[in-house]
Amino acid sequence: MGIKGRTPKAFQTGAQPGLTQALSTRLKVSLEPLVYAFDTPGVMLPYLGRGEEGAERGVKLALISGIKEGLYDMEALASYLLYRLNVLNPISPAYLHLLPKGAVPTVDLQEFLEQLARRMGMIMRGAEFDTARAAAYFVRWWREEGGLIAATSSPLHLAEPFGSVIRPPPIQGWGFDFQWPLDAEDLPTTKKDEEKFVQGKMETCIDDYLAAIEREDNEELNISPTQIKKQQVKEEKLRRKQRQLKR
Repeated sequence: MGIKGRTPKAFQTGAQPGLTQALSTRLKVSLEPLVYAFDTPGVMLPYLGRGEEGAERGVKLALISGIKEGLYDMEALASYLLYRLNVLNPISPAYLHLLPKGAVPTVDLQEFLEQLARRMGMIMRGAEFDTARAAAYFVRWWREEGGLIAATSSPLHLAEPFGSVIRPPPIQGWGFDFQWPLDAEDLPTTKKDEEKFVQGKMETCIDDYLAAIEREDNEELNISPTQIKKQQVKEEKLRRKQRQLKR
């Protein structure tokens, strides 16, 4: 059984990783069976892959506070976030309600940040817009509520049909990993059909992701150059030892 009654907060917690810097003292969390817990520093920043895929994974983790702030520039995160929200819904992206009334979608980060700073009153001395502060606000908005807003404002929920205009198929999705192109003929007609449709698409996304991870494992694309070099040094030492034993 657990410990009865209120207990003081024993471990420090925070919204950002890296808060715990050393091993904590032990904390009793159960009397029967007797269980103790320790708070330890987290693991080091993992190797996220090579090339553009690895870089994109890092940005996605930073956007959800999975990587300590300071490792990524806020304006770089804001630029990627603006791009992905435009991909998810180019007609009415989720960020529009953050901008002044009458604003239209934009792909220009500087223009977007200036509009956001104007809307939020983020003005520096000299009547200049504080775009750095606006970028931080935009990223924080995504973490706190923007993800849900983006999911519920995807093309599947738009009342206006989009099949009459020749344009690339819209992208529907939840976040940045569960997403798929949406053709006019795919549109479900009932709420039940919509749930089945989204469930099927998400399962396909998971299958594709697992297949990609397996491929990276087989091709050793998920191993950092440093680890490859260490493995080569280890293998070379083993070969030298074997040659010495044969003499």
